[in-house]
Order: sequence, then structure tokens, then C-alpha cells
Amino acid sequence: MKPKTCRKILNIITSVGLCVVLLANIPPLNFIRKEIVACVALLAIGGLILGFIFLRCPHCKKLLNFLWSSQSICHNCGARLDEDDSKS
Repeated sequence: MKPKTCRKILNIITSVGLCVVLLANIPPLNFIRKEIVACVALLAIGGLILGFIFLRCPHCKKLLNFLWSSQSICHNCGARLDEDDSKS
């Protein structure tokens, strides 16, 4: 999986998690607050696992930075992340 695709998926997971947290604060849904918190925890753990597995440089396979979404160069090997391997 390309780093850009993985970052998009992680952003979607984060957005869904934030929406679910907002749902937990609606008064009529107070009776399922524990389930909502468990759902958000599962989303967070799943996002971290996804990031650790797939958010890697396609050239040196080292882990990329989770927080830097505009990273275009690997800090380990210096290769550009948006290049295709087929062009080389």
C-alpha cells in the first residue's frame, strides 16, 4: 500500500472516531456511552496497527512519521515517496 493511501485511510478512521466521540455526548445516547467509548478505542487501536504495518517507505521499508501528512521524502533513505517503482 502506498503511504499516501495509508494516510488517507488513517485520516478517515480518525474522522469517524471523532464523530463517534461527538455522538457519545448527545444526552439521549448516554445509556450506550460505554459501548461508544469501546468502539472508539477499537478504531484507535486498529488505526495504529494499520499505520505500523502499512505506513512504510516503499524503498527501505522503514516506518514513516504518523503526524507529518505532507511527507514526500523518506527521512531514512532520502527516496521520494510519490515515485512509482516502475519508473526506475
